Amino acid sequence: MRGDAVHRLNVDRVEADIDPDEVTALARRLVAIPSFGAEHGWEDGVARALDDLLAGEGLAVTRQAVLADRSNLLAVLPGERDGPPLLLFNGHMDTVPPSSSMVRPPFAAEVSSGRLWGRGAADMKGGLAAMAAALVALRRAGVRPPRPIVLAAVAAEETGNLGTAALAREAVRTGASASFAVVGEPTALEIVTAHKGVDRYRITVRGCAAHGATPERGVNAIVQAARLIVALDEHLGNSQRHRTHPLLGGPSYNIGTIQGGVSRNVVPDRCTFQIEKRWLPGDSPEQIRADLEAVVAQTLGPGAAEMAHEPEFDQIPHPPLAISEDHALVRALAAAAARVTGRPAACTVLAAFTDAAILQAAGIPSVVFGPGSLAVAHADDEHVPTADLHVAARIYAGLALRLCEAERRGTPER
Repeated sequence: MRGDAVHRLNVDRVEADIDPDEVTALARRLVAIPSFGAEHGWEDGVARALDDLLAGEGLAVTRQAVLADRSNLLAVLPGERDGPPLLLFNGHMDTVPPSSSMVRPPFAAEVSSGRLWGRGAADMKGGLAAMAAALVALRRAGVRPPRPIVLAAVAAEETGNLGTAALAREAVRTGASASFAVVGEPTALEIVTAHKGVDRYRITVRGCAAHGATPERGVNAIVQAARLIVALDEHLGNSQRHRTHPLLGGPSYNIGTIQGGVSRNVVPDRCTFQIEKRWLPGDSPEQIRADLEAVVAQTLGPGAAEMAHEPEFDQIPHPPLAISEDHALVRALAAAAARVTGRPAACTVLAAFTDAAILQAAGIPSVVFGPGSLAVAHADDEHVPTADLHVAARIYAGLALRLCEAERRGTPER
């Protein structure tokens, strides 16, 4: 039988094991579990729900420690031979907290108007459910990939990308990096091949305290910080205009918080603000720091301010993502999408940072692809179309089968 006919038979067999009601039920179960904050056990409830499902289907499930009270969950579909995984499905279990003004109860996991509503529905329990459903379907259909296929349900993505960073470090340490990875963040079922990196600093401007009635005896740190903020806005904005990327456009800076002073009648001796840069391929954290330091010294003089890297950015680089649209992973995913939807998935870019960049920095070619829209992630009306959950699960499974077929032919390229 010809290879393409065999592939069609395999896909048909796997897709028969992806029940849209099962995918939606799993996504609802995950959304109903709060997975933010120590008071909710962080991700543990979601991990236990996934463990129940995946281990119950005969998949090998383990935990990987990330922090003292938080861990990744890894589920493995074994391969014909051992070795680094062929494909890594990556999705985070944690969410941001719900707001007080969500349009529907955040953990009721309501299904209405063809959508699943609630905190985490789009970001990204819907995608995580679709990935788990795809892995289960491969298992039920008796698929034996050439090398293992792994689902990594990771912790602490919303609080510094710590789960995927731990996963990547271990893969590098053991030499077990996957050949390909897909991160299931919401992309409206388009393939994200690029996004900017991010770097963040906390800058503290020093002054000298004095009574508010005699401000001439002190140095107002808030005023000094205001001068520095204006200088940063002007200098960094102007200096970045010539740096552009064909897909991502230009880099950007944002000053997001400011705190200073203890009382209205005291000249403040400290003022602290946070600044971040969304950066492009070709830039670096070292250059970002040098640019900031130059403006600080020019505006306030040497030693007038302290610059501190935000702690998670000291631990984990947050580089840009960039993968060619002609890469084998992108082509295989586009073809898998075309089989399900009737047209190849479009390639696009994403405004937000994702774990795909951390995986790529560890040597794993990665893309972002998932159900739901980033526009409603973290929003009061967060939701995901239930039909897209089923479509995504079928595409994930189809991608896995295409990569298996290509591996057996000896054609995949890193």
